[in-house]
Amino acid sequence: MSSLREQLTGTSGTVIPPYRMLLPPGWEAYDLSETTERELIQRASARLQAAQNPALAPVLAGRVREVLDQLRARKGFAYAFAGDAAPSWAIGAATLIGLKRISSPEATLDQLVERAIRHHDAVPIGEGEKIVRWTERRQVSVDGEDVASFLINYLIPIPGTKRTEAVQWTATVSHEADMPADHPNLLVWLALFDTHVSTFTWTVR
Repeated sequence: MSSLREQLTGTSGTVIPPYRMLLPPGWEAYDLSETTERELIQRASARLQAAQNPALAPVLAGRVREVLDQLRARKGFAYAFAGDAAPSWAIGAATLIGLKRISSPEATLDQLVERAIRHHDAVPIGEGEKIVRWTERRQVSVDGEDVASFLINYLIPIPGTKRTEAVQWTATVSHEADMPADHPNLLVWLALFDTHVSTFTWTVR
């Protein structure tokens, strides 16, 4: 069984209908409210204080605000990562965000799925194969060092919207730039997120 901290639950008042999804053991999930922002900043500041490095607190607080503001601008509604209780290999290695996707005349969700199939080998997963999953790799430079991100995307249509609205979960796994796409470490992450996102279910009656 999953503890409440390992279960991500959407409730009325969010930008999407209520839902339930199990998270990996030790993962912590948050909404994108101002309360969450304050909690994350206070938590990070406490850790810096314990590490006798409080001077970095304002910088980290600004970074937290920036990330959450960017997610809100993209219609984000959830943010999850491996907490202190997670296995050590998972801490700091990956994040999971939830976004609401809405069709527009210029870019429908059907077209998004078609592009994912054509360019990223998207496949259906989960019970009833109603979840579309595809992966991407992106190269970035951090402090002058080349690193890569392995993105695992999951698109789930919102009931009653005739495929004009959907939830998109995106897991981001950071890794060395020269790590091949079929490296066992990345395949483990793929299997892990497939397993947990496949537990997604709407709780609307």
